[in-house]
Amino acid sequence: MEIFLKFVMFAGGVLFLYYGADYLVKGAANIARILGIPPIIVGLTVVAFGTSMPEFLVGLQAAIRGENDIAIGNIVGSNIANIALILGISAVIAPLAINYKSIKKELMILFISSLVFSLIVYNGTNFIVGLIFISIMIFFITYLIMHPGEAPIQEEMPEKDNSIFKNSIFIILGGVALVLGSKFLIDSAVFFARIFKVPEIVIGMTIVAIGTSLPELAASVVASIKKQSDISIGNIIGSNIFNMFFVIGGVSLIKDIDVNKSIYSFEIPVMLLLTILLFPMIAKSNGLKRISGVIFLLIYVSFSFYLFIR
Repeated sequence: MEIFLKFVMFAGGVLFLYYGADYLVKGAANIARILGIPPIIVGLTVVAFGTSMPEFLVGLQAAIRGENDIAIGNIVGSNIANIALILGISAVIAPLAINYKSIKKELMILFISSLVFSLIVYNGTNFIVGLIFISIMIFFITYLIMHPGEAPIQEEMPEKDNSIFKNSIFIILGGVALVLGSKFLIDSAVFFARIFKVPEIVIGMTIVAIGTSLPELAASVVASIKKQSDISIGNIIGSNIFNMFFVIGGVSLIKDIDVNKSIYSFEIPVMLLLTILLFPMIAKSNGLKRISGVIFLLIYVSFSFYLFIR
């Protein structure tokens, strides 16, 4: 009975995170529009931060409770899922047409960011690391605002609604749902990790990572169906950068995170390898064909399977 209740709690946590992020983004983006803030700035700040809130709150809950493996595993696992699982599904549903030359710089930014992140967090994070990461994030956002044509973060703006009252309610409901969702997700994830004797790093890398990546999955799949490949790939590039610097940076300002060095023998290399794979795959066919999507999905299934049997 307890296992069933924890499963319901996990499912509820995922739903709360998904709809909480959706409502928060919808309300905050519309209020920013009402205040006359340009759409490019709203997209690069309000919308991008909003879709990263599930990862941030789950990471914060885990770090405060001392579940460091879930906190760091969620971010590395989310970045792996974003490329292998989400882009894989999107490409299988509808091949993504992407001009390699127009996205080469963004892919390079993602790879360098992933490398810098991996090197800095090797010995764990603290307040200083948090400051460094948040400073990188501020510099990155400022640069993109000043050079909007080079923005790798391309989010669909929510439907416009000029009611301040309604949007304020959306923000409040979204915030409450995110807090509850993150608590439910961590509680149930830790329970399953202990009852099935699965390391918390594995739970963080797989189940929790997929749960917190649902907003990105929904956005990318919808964009893929609508043939908006730039939004689909831009959503993933932006999400991965925000996960590393905004989420871990923000959490580290509040609580130090001890990093399990075992992830450098497999999980971190997989994250970097998938990032590198994007270069030849997109360059070869100016996008991601269905075969590329199948390859990414096979990599993700193999990655998850290895984690559990290891």
